[in-house]
Amino acid sequence: MIGAFALLGVTWAELPPRDYRESLLAAVESEADRLIVAGDLDEALALVRDFREEVAEDARLVYEESLIQNLMGDASDAEDRARDALALDPTLAVAWYDLGGLLLARGEQAEAVAAYTRAAEATVEHPQGWAAPLQLALIAARRRDPVALETWLREAVRRGLRLRALNEQPQWADVLAYPTNREVHERLMLLYGEAGP
Repeated sequence: MIGAFALLGVTWAELPPRDYRESLLAAVESEADRLIVAGDLDEALALVRDFREEVAEDARLVYEESLIQNLMGDASDAEDRARDALALDPTLAVAWYDLGGLLLARGEQAEAVAAYTRAAEATVEHPQGWAAPLQLALIAARRRDPVALETWLREAVRRGLRLRALNEQPQWADVLAYPTNREVHERLMLLYGEAGP
């Protein structure tokens, strides 16, 4: 594996102030994302770890390591790294979101709700800020809690979700089969002008 410095063509002494550091971090994230998309998970993990060891510990890169480990099927280490990232930056919404998913997969519903709630709080103005409220709505639907379901669906719609999209998502098919959940969904579709053929 080519070290992070060699890959980026810099040495520690050449590192300029913080603005450049941010650019360098963004470049490493971008390269890691490219490797992930290409399916080179081992190389992506090595790149992130090398950079963290040789250059800088950063919450975003710790999260990136968590993401890679999750994609590699190592949920336990992925959860540990997500928690490490949040210890460095408790406002890192994507780490809260992924931690929620990891906890939910492990059956820790209360902790997952807390993590998704933190993600929702941190993404109010984000273009995909509807994602965490939607997960909270799905959890509420599975618990057959119509009040929480409606609350979180309304919040997701306020942030840009189209309710009609739920009809095409397999994870919603079962929960919308439950009459009370379906009634909430249909009422909100009517309220927000999405009802019809």
